[in-house]
This record gives sequence, C-alpha cells and structure tokens, in this order.
Amino acid sequence: MKAEAKSVKEIFGGGPQRLVVPFFQRRYVWKEENWKELLSSIEGNKDIQVFLGSIIIKWGENREPSEATIVDGQQRLTTISLLTKAIYDEFDDEMRENVKDTIQNVLFYKKNTTDSLKNSEIKIKHSRVDRNTYEEIIRRGVFEGRKTEVEEAEKSYLGQIGSCYCYYRKILHQREQQELKDIFDIMYNDKNKMLVRIELKENDVNEQSIFDTINRAGARLSTADIIKNNLFKGFVESCENDPNRIQEVDEIYDKKWDRLFYSENGENEWDKERRFGNIGRNNLEFLLYCVASIKWAKEDTRDFSARLETVYAKETKEYTFSDYKRLINEICDYAQIFSKYITRLNLVMNDKDKVMSEYFSYYEDVKRLLLILEEFGIQMFYPFILKIIKEAKEDFQNKYLIEQCRVLETFIIRRRIIGTSVSDYTAKCNLILNRGVRQLFSTTGEKEINISDLEIKNQLTKMKSDTAKMILFLIELSRKNKNSDIDALTYTYTLEHIMPQKWLENWKVPEKDMEKRQRYIDDLGNLTLLRNSLNCSIKNADFKTKIEGIPASDRQRAKEGYKGNISLNITEEVVKRYDSGMKEWNEETIEERRNRFANEIIVLWPLYQ
Repeated sequence: MKAEAKSVKEIFGGGPQRLVVPFFQRRYVWKEENWKELLSSIEGNKDIQVFLGSIIIKWGENREPSEATIVDGQQRLTTISLLTKAIYDEFDDEMRENVKDTIQNVLFYKKNTTDSLKNSEIKIKHSRVDRNTYEEIIRRGVFEGRKTEVEEAEKSYLGQIGSCYCYYRKILHQREQQELKDIFDIMYNDKNKMLVRIELKENDVNEQSIFDTINRAGARLSTADIIKNNLFKGFVESCENDPNRIQEVDEIYDKKWDRLFYSENGENEWDKERRFGNIGRNNLEFLLYCVASIKWAKEDTRDFSARLETVYAKETKEYTFSDYKRLINEICDYAQIFSKYITRLNLVMNDKDKVMSEYFSYYEDVKRLLLILEEFGIQMFYPFILKIIKEAKEDFQNKYLIEQCRVLETFIIRRRIIGTSVSDYTAKCNLILNRGVRQLFSTTGEKEINISDLEIKNQLTKMKSDTAKMILFLIELSRKNKNSDIDALTYTYTLEHIMPQKWLENWKVPEKDMEKRQRYIDDLGNLTLLRNSLNCSIKNADFKTKIEGIPASDRQRAKEGYKGNISLNITEEVVKRYDSGMKEWNEETIEERRNRFANEIIVLWPLYQ
C-alpha cells in the first residue's frame, strides 16, 4: 500500500489510464450540498493549499490499458470531472481551445498511441447505471459537434450525475470568464496537491477494511451498501477468473439486483426509512435483515440488526460461487414479495386517497394479518411472513399458509388486548422460524403472560383507541360473509364513543356514580365505528340526539347522527336497539354489549394448544 499527495492533474493524467467504478458499487449519490462544498473549497483559494480528501484505488492485472479500480472516492472524482467539463463548456471559444489539451489528457485516454483523438476513451469507467449519462456529458463538444446549452442539458441528462452537471453549469454561467479561468487554474496547477491517493496492489489487505476506516467527506455508505458490496465482491472472487462466471455475475447484478433496488429518478421504495425504536433502517436494510433472520437466526439469538453487515460477512465467509448465486437469488425473490405485499400496503395506508379504495376481507388471511402488523407498527414478524408466503408460492388459499397467519394473528391480537410489551417479538420470530408458529402458545415465557380467555374479557373494559378500532373492524369483517352484499371494507372508519368522553353535561348521574361512569367510557362495549366523524354538537350530545341527529332549521343545516351514518353492522345494531324502544344507554347496556363482543373475540382468536 502506498499513500501520496497528488494534484488533480496527477490523479487523472498520471496513470493508471482507466479508473473503473466496480459495477456493484453504489451509483452516484452526491447532492447539492456536496457539489456546493466542493466548489467553495476550490474557488477563492488561489494562495491557500486546498485539500479535497482521499482516493483509494486498487491496481488490476490488466495493463492494456493500465487499469485500477476505485475503491473509495468515486463520488469525489466524478464530481471533479463534471465540474471540469462544466467549466470547459462555459468557457468562450478561445479559452476552450487553450485548455483543450488538458481536458483531453485528464478526462480521456487513448488505448493505442496511434488512435485518433476523437476515438479516445473516457478516463472514468462508470458502472452501467450511471455510464450513459456520464459519458454523454463528458464527450459532447470536446472532439466534435456543438456543446449543450444549459436549458437543453436540464431536459436531456438524467439522474444525480445529470443534476450535478446542470447545477455547475447554472452556477458558472453567472461568472465572468476570468473567474472561470481562476477556478480551472487552481484545480489543474501541479503544485496544488489537493488529494491523497492511496494505492493498493492485488496482494494488499482487504480494501473494504481500509474503505470502512477512512474518514471521508460526503455521503457515507449505508449498511445495505456495505452488504451489497461485500456480497458481489465475494461473488466475483468466487468466479476464480472464469470469464463465463464473471459474465453471469454481471448479468445477475444488472438484470436482478440493480433492476429491483435502484431507480434513475432518485429515491424509491427501498430508500424509505422504517424505525426500530431509536434505530432507522431503510426498506432494503430491513429486507436484508429479514433474509438474514430467515437463513441464520437461531431460536435463542438476539436481534442482530445493529450488526447486520458483520452477520453477512461471517455467514458468507466460506461461500462458493453456487452459494453466492443462491443467496442473491433468494434476496431478490424475497424482495419481490416484500415489495408486492409489505411496502405496497405501507404506501397505501399512508396515502389518504389510495387508502379509500383499499379493501379488506375476512377471507384474505394474509392481507388481514399484514394490515394488523402495519397499523400496530409491529415489524419483527415480517421475516416469518416472508418465509411462509414464499414457501406457499404466494398461493393465499394454501391451507398451511392460512393456518400460520391465523395462529400468529391470534397471538398478536391477544397480546395487544392485554397490553403486553413487544420487546420479545424478535426472539419470538426467531423461535417460530425454527420451530413453527404454534410454539407461541407453548413456551414457558408465554405461560408467564396471562392471555387466557378470562383475562381477555377482563381487559376489554379499558381499550386503547387504535386497538379498539382494529378489534371492532375485524369483528365487523367476520360478520360479513360471502353472500353479503358487501364482504370487504376499507380501513377508513372513525372510532366513536357512544357515551361521549365529555359526558358530564348531557349524561349526568348522581355524584356518587360519577367515578363508575368514567370507568365505562373506554370500554369496548361503549365503542363503535362510523363512516364519518360526527359534528361536535352531536358527538357530545345526549343519546337520543346522537342516534337521530339534529334536523335542519332556518338557522342551521341538518346534522346527522348514527342513523345517517350507518354502514356497519356493529353500529346498525345500536340504532335498531334504540328503534325497538330501548332509549337509554348506560353502564348495564355497555356491559351487555362488551360481553357479546368478548364471546366473538374468543371464537375469532382462540387459544391454540
């Protein structure tokens, strides 16, 4: 290994001829703050030594042309080259002619001495995902043809590379020619050793270790980036220089991994972050966590999400070509399931328009379970969900898959009613991945947590709003059958307290009974679901007004009560009870309704022995 301070000109023009961005490295991701910082570091510092960071390259065996892999620094080198080209394109004709030799020497190379200049190759060989845009920007207007105007560039060049070039063009377009000349001279003065280049030979230590310990500016690699880099690096090494295998690795990356996980248009579903307590993980990292759990977690293993890259490195240490191929294909298979069912539902439930047309049926066990996990924010069981969906080949009528979903749903619903912590859910997921879902009801730990039928009934007297809403929705779904006019519902209903939370004014009782009445407000028997939230003047009114609403008058429009808001059976039965002559709603009524719900809950979510 050799480290040496270099000028930009020496980095680009002093060898190797070609700098290669490995196909499995992340695409160009620097953003405006990075572009602005780099330009600010250069301009105005004519008399001060500028330092732009370090570059790590690893020499390869290919000597025609001489070639090195960019281990670290592709973001910085790409940005410097785009800034260089933007300055060149903003120079007037005279200045472009003056610096043409420099441009050709630092941004291009000739494979053969006798090649014509116009057939020169571009110095930085990007991975395919950024290659076309980068090469079009760098090449246009240097050897032939016209330069691209700013407005045309903004319409033509895609992705972050195109955005970087257009950013510099717009900024530099406002500068005088002398200012542009000063920036260019600072960048390409041989005395300005702006970068430290670390060179590795083929037999040097693992470049990833060096890469991870270098303090580099700009966007750092995510856990997913590190895992992906190590996976494909190992995959390539397992080819043992077999050209057919190397080509197969290249195709797997191009046609599977890159196509699944990246987008030319910036962020995609895999960049969306999820929270695990105080830890943030994007969807790709969470997917990789799920796959690791499915393949390697033991039933007594604690959560290894905080050391995920280490887990992958350890478990794949002895992998062969076939092992890597199998693992990467598995990751891609699970990704399609994850995207199709988990991230899609997450996006829908967080979109106020899409959620209105997303229907759930009691006969769709997988989708119902996914709704519960999504709305309760329970993510620790997703590895198990992915596994059983894949095993069932996405056949949601598969009896085994249905049974697995129903057992897990029962476990989650009962624990939710009890109000038990979810802190052990990672361990529970590892348990059922290894020993089957019914173990949830037979472990010693679960016996210590009372989720018996009696305890479930006792806990229905004081419900949290999100739990009550889900329980009532699922009860309503269960009452629909395939012969009903409507057997599927959207999860868009409003939780309603029949005896209102602000009951003191219109639901008065003797002072000695006030404490008792307050205890019944959040009772499941006092809760229902409405299509729309009631007007405040109805919501806190007496029972008669809540049922019938307020008719229109000369002074105000009509305000609907339950009768104008009926769409669910659990609310309709309250109205029918009122219409049958039972005009009072009190503690006894609430108890009777709660007991009926309790009986339904015990049937819907039975204890599995």
